[in-house]
Amino acid sequence: MTMYMWLKLLAFGFAFLDTQVFVTGRYKNIHISLIVFSFLLEKHLFEIDIKNKLLLMALLIAGVPDGRRLISTIPADTAFTPAVTRTPAYNSSAVLPAHTTNISTTENSSEKLYCFFKKIIIYLLFFFITVATTSKPTCEEIFKNISVNYKYDKNNKSFTAELNVPDDVLGDLKDYKSKFQGLQGCENYIFNLSHNSCTTPLKLLKLEVPPGKYQFISICIFINTAYKFNKLQFCSLNFIANSQLNMAININLSCHGESDEKGVISWKSPESGFTPSGFVLCHELNSEKCVTLEMNQSKYNLRNLKPFQKYSVSLYAFVIAKIQRNGNATQCEFQTQAGCKLSVTQMGDNSLSVKCSQPKEINGPNNGSYYLEVKTGGSLMEKKDKKCEFYLHDLYYSTEYELKVYFNNGILSGKPVIKYQSTSYNSKALIAFLAFLIIVTSIALLVVLYKIYDLHKKRSSNLDEAQELVERDDEKQLMNVEPIHADNLLETYKRKIADEGRLFLAEFQSIPRVFSKFSIKDARKPFNQNKNRYVDILPYDYNRVELSEINGDAGSNYINASYIDGFKEPRKYIAAQGPRDETVDDFWRMIWEQKATVIVMVTRCEEGNRNKCAEYWPSMEEGTRAFGDVIVKIYEHKKCPDYIIQKLSITNKKEKNTGREVTHIQFTSWPDHGVPEDPHLLLKLRRRVNAFSNFFSGPIVVHCSAGVGRTGTYIGIDAMLEGLEAEGKVDVYGYVVKLRRQRCLMVQVEAQYILIHQALVEYNQFGETEVNLSELHLCLHNMKKRDPPSEPSPLEAEFQRLPSYRSWRTQHIGNQEENKKKNRNSNVIPYDFNRVPLKHELEMSKESEHDSEESSDEESDSEETSRYINASFIMGYWKPEMMIATQGPLKETIGDFWQMIFQRKVKVIVMLTELNHGNQEICAQYWGEEKKTFGDLEVDLKDTTKHSTYTLRVFELRHSKRKEPRTVYQYQYTNWSMEQLPADPKDLISMIQILKQKLSKKNSTEGNKYTKSVPILIHCRDGSQQTGIFCALLNLLESAETEEVVDVFQVVKSLRKSRPGMVSTFEQYQFLYDIIANTYPAQNGQVKKNSNQEDKVEFDNEVDKAKQDANCVHQAGAPDKTHQGSKEVEGAEPTSGTEGPEHSANGPASPVLTQSS
Repeated sequence: MTMYMWLKLLAFGFAFLDTQVFVTGRYKNIHISLIVFSFLLEKHLFEIDIKNKLLLMALLIAGVPDGRRLISTIPADTAFTPAVTRTPAYNSSAVLPAHTTNISTTENSSEKLYCFFKKIIIYLLFFFITVATTSKPTCEEIFKNISVNYKYDKNNKSFTAELNVPDDVLGDLKDYKSKFQGLQGCENYIFNLSHNSCTTPLKLLKLEVPPGKYQFISICIFINTAYKFNKLQFCSLNFIANSQLNMAININLSCHGESDEKGVISWKSPESGFTPSGFVLCHELNSEKCVTLEMNQSKYNLRNLKPFQKYSVSLYAFVIAKIQRNGNATQCEFQTQAGCKLSVTQMGDNSLSVKCSQPKEINGPNNGSYYLEVKTGGSLMEKKDKKCEFYLHDLYYSTEYELKVYFNNGILSGKPVIKYQSTSYNSKALIAFLAFLIIVTSIALLVVLYKIYDLHKKRSSNLDEAQELVERDDEKQLMNVEPIHADNLLETYKRKIADEGRLFLAEFQSIPRVFSKFSIKDARKPFNQNKNRYVDILPYDYNRVELSEINGDAGSNYINASYIDGFKEPRKYIAAQGPRDETVDDFWRMIWEQKATVIVMVTRCEEGNRNKCAEYWPSMEEGTRAFGDVIVKIYEHKKCPDYIIQKLSITNKKEKNTGREVTHIQFTSWPDHGVPEDPHLLLKLRRRVNAFSNFFSGPIVVHCSAGVGRTGTYIGIDAMLEGLEAEGKVDVYGYVVKLRRQRCLMVQVEAQYILIHQALVEYNQFGETEVNLSELHLCLHNMKKRDPPSEPSPLEAEFQRLPSYRSWRTQHIGNQEENKKKNRNSNVIPYDFNRVPLKHELEMSKESEHDSEESSDEESDSEETSRYINASFIMGYWKPEMMIATQGPLKETIGDFWQMIFQRKVKVIVMLTELNHGNQEICAQYWGEEKKTFGDLEVDLKDTTKHSTYTLRVFELRHSKRKEPRTVYQYQYTNWSMEQLPADPKDLISMIQILKQKLSKKNSTEGNKYTKSVPILIHCRDGSQQTGIFCALLNLLESAETEEVVDVFQVVKSLRKSRPGMVSTFEQYQFLYDIIANTYPAQNGQVKKNSNQEDKVEFDNEVDKAKQDANCVHQAGAPDKTHQGSKEVEGAEPTSGTEGPEHSANGPASPVLTQSS
C-alpha cells in the first residue's frame, strides 16, 4: 500500500467524523460528503482534472453550510445530538417521542463557525492529496531504456524496427506503438514517442537502419557537420565507391613434376559452408595459360610441358551469382624432370650405339658422368663415360638386351632411362650355313632318290613299325646327384628348398620326361589307342604288362600298365592308369593273371568335375558284379578319414580253383592339382598297404588317373623308405630317373619330387609312432622304462622330439594394436592361416532368411571384411576345421563369442574352466538367468542340469534375421583345476561319450553339399592348456574306435601347428597315453572296448560328404532304399565309353609347392 493511499484513507476518516456516522443511534444516515467521496473513489479521483476537482469541492462545502441543510429523506431524529449516558428510560417508547423533536435553533454560533472551517480544511487537504498523487512522469523517463531490434523482410525488401520495452514500464503502458515497418536500409528515421500516461518532454527516437545483408555492396554514409550559415548556400555530396570485399577460401595447393613433360596439381578445400562455383587454374612459363575446372575437381594434370623447367601455378575459386566474382589466388611452383632422350642404333648384327642428350643444368660439384648398364639373362655389364655416347661390340646374336642409362652429378644419380634392344642374327654365318645347307641338301637329295626304291620295298604297311633314323641321347642331360645319408637328410632338404626350391627344380628338370630310346609301338597301334586315357602317357614296349590273348584277338593282350622295380625287388609294383569303362574288364583280368592281392588307388573317381577313373568295384548294396570272366564280390567296407579299405573276393569263371582275396585301398586326401597337406598321411597309407601285403602276393598295383604322377610319388616314397631302413641313405634322384626309364613322366611335377624328400625327412626325424590298441599296454610299459635310469625314457625322448612350432606362422591380426586388448594371454595368439574370422552385422543381415543348416557362413570370410576373436580352427579326426579352440571370453568379447557360435553353427560348447581362480577372473560369465541380447542375436538359457562332475546348460539362440532358433548345449566340466590334470579321467571320458550324442551323425543320403559348420567348440582360460588336452583326447578316441590304432605323437604335433601352447608339458603328453590305455584295458592279451563305445558317433566329414561322389564309394551297412536316387545326384555313373583318350594336360596338373615345417 503506497503513501498516497494512506493519505486518502486519512481524509476519508475525517469525512466520516464530520458526518457523525459513528454517533450512537446514527448509523443509518450518511452525509452527502460520504456519497460523493465514494463516487470519487469509484471513478478514480486522481484522474479528474483540476476544474472538476474545484467543482466537487464547492459542492461539498455548499452541501453542509450550517448543519441543518439535510437531504429531505433523512429523518429528523438523525440530527446531531451530544452524546449522553444510556438509561433504561431512554429506550422506552414513552421517552423517545419527546426526544425526537426539532433541534433547538438557539445553538452557539461559534460552534457553527468551527464546523464550517473544519470542513474547508478537510476538503482542501483531500484536494492537495489528490493532486499530489496524480502527477504524471515525463515520456523521456518512461522510454529512456528502450532498445531496438531490426528484422529484414526478403519479400518487400524492407526492415521492421521492433521496440523492446522493459517489464516494469510495460505494465503502465497500453496500446503503445511498438513496431515500425517499411524501413529502408541505410536510412535514418526520427520518431517522437508519447503516451497519455506521460507528459512532455517527449522521447525522441532515432533509428539508423542497417544495410541489407542480401545486397552485394552495402555502403552507409553518415555526415555530421556543424556549420554556421551567413547566407543562403546549397550543399552537395558526391561519393564514388570503387571497392569490394571478396570472401576468401583456404585452398591447400600442392604441385610437383611427375615426368619431363607432365606436372600434377592437386588441392583440397576445407569443409565449410562455402561452396565455390568452380576453379580457375593458370600455369605460366613464358606466357600464362588458364583453364576453368569443375567445382568437384581436386586434381589436374598439366601435359606437354618442357623438360627441366620451373612452372608457376596459381589457383583461385570463383562464385557466380548476379556476376562472377573471383577469390584470392593460391600459388605454387614446380619443376619438370630432366628429359633424357635415349637413342639406340644398331651398328651391326651384334653391335649397338647408345646416345642421349645432356642435361641443361648439372647442379653438382663436377660435370658428372654417364652410366650404362647392359643386362641379358643373368649377366650384367657396366660402362661409364663423360659423354653419353656408348658403343657396344661383340654382343650375342639374336638376343634382347636391357639398356639402362642414368646420369650422376657427383652426389646424386638421376632417374634411369631404360630401353630394350635386340641384336640381329649372324648374317655372315647364315650365308655360309645356307650355302653349306644347299650343298648338303643336294647330296642328300641324290641319296634319298637313290634309296626311295629300296625303302619302298622294305616299308611295312604299319607306319608305326618304321625305324627312326635319328635317336636322341637322353642320358647326357642327367646330373650327378650324390645319395643322401640319413644324418644329413634334414640339412640337405633345407639347403635344396631354400631360394624357392631352386636346387630341387634344377634336379627335377634335368630328368627326361620320356626316354626316347625305349620304343612305344604297341600302345600306338590303332586298335589300342582307345584304351589309353591320355594320348601322350603310354607304356614302353619292353616292360608293359602283357595280358593273355583272347581268341587271337589283336590287341587283347594290351593294357596301359607297366612293371616297376622296387628298391631291390624287381617288378614289385605295377603302375597303371585309372581304368576306363572300356578297360575295366582288362584291369580285373590283369589282377587275376598277375596274382595281385593289393590295389592302391591314389585318386578319386571325379576331380574338378572331370572323370579320373571308372568305378571298377561293386557297391555294398550291389554285392557282386561280373567283369568279363572275373567275378568280384565285396564283403567289407571300412571308411577312415584319409582312406577307404574294401575287402574283395575275386573268382574266374574259367578256372575251378578257389577265389582270391584282394584288398582295395583308396587314398582320398590327395587334392586335385596339389599334394597332401602333410607327408605323414602318405607314411600312414604305406603302413596300411604293407600290413595287407605279404611275400607270396603278386605285384602291388598302384594307379591314379594317368598312372604316373601320384602313382610314381607313392612308389618313390615306399621304395626310398625301404632303402633308408636298409642302408641308412637314399638316392631319390637316381630312383626317379629309374622310374622314368620304366614309365614316362613318373613323378610328374616338381612338388611331387619335393614331397618324396619331405616324407623321408618326416620318417627320419620322428619314426613310427603309431601303436595298435592290442599292443598299447605292453608298448606303454616299455616306453616308460628308463634304461639306464640316468637316461630319459623312450616316452620322454618321444616328447622331446616334438617340434614346438613356435612362431612358425604369422600372427599379424591378433597382434594388431586394436586387437591386443581382446587377448587374455599374450602368449596364445591364433595363427592367421586358421583363425576364426567373424562377419560384421551388416554382412549377416544381407544373408537370406532361408539359410539352412547345410549352407556355409564362410563364403565371404576375409581378413579385410572380418572382425577378430581369439579362436582357432583345429584339425579334427574326420575332417579339417571340425573343432574351434578359443579362450574364455572377456567381458568386452562376450558378444563376439556368441556371434561366432551362431555363425559357425556350433552345437556343443565344452567349458573346461571355472569363472574365477582365487581373486582372478579367468572366464567372464557369458550367460545369465534372463534373456540377453548381443546385436541381432538373442541368447536364452532354457535349462540347467547339474551332474557330479559337470553341468549341462541348454541355450536357445534366435537371430532377428532368421526364422528358426538354434539349440546349443554347454557342458561345463568342473573337476579340472587350472594348470593341473583332471582329477578323475573316467568322468571326463564319460562326459565325452555323452556330449558326442548331441553331434550330427553322418548321413549317406545327404548328397554332396560342402558345409563348413563346426559342431563343437572347446574353451578354457586361454584356449590352449585344458583345451589342447581335450582336443587331443577327442581325436585319439575317434582313431581308437575307428581304426583301433592311436598315434599320440602325430595328434599332438598337429595341434601344436594349429594353436600355440597346445599340450606343452610332458605330464600332459603322458596323461594322453594313460587315459587311452585305461579306456581300453587289456584282458588275456586282447583289448576290451568299453560298453559305451557302441554309442560311437562319426562327425560330419568334409572328405566324406564333399568328395563322396568323387570317391565313387557307398556307405557300408544295410541296403539303402534311397541309394539309386542319391547315386544319380552324386553323379557317380561312369562316363560314356565312346570318349576318346585325352591329352595329359587334362591329367594331374602342377600342384602348389609346399614346404614342410
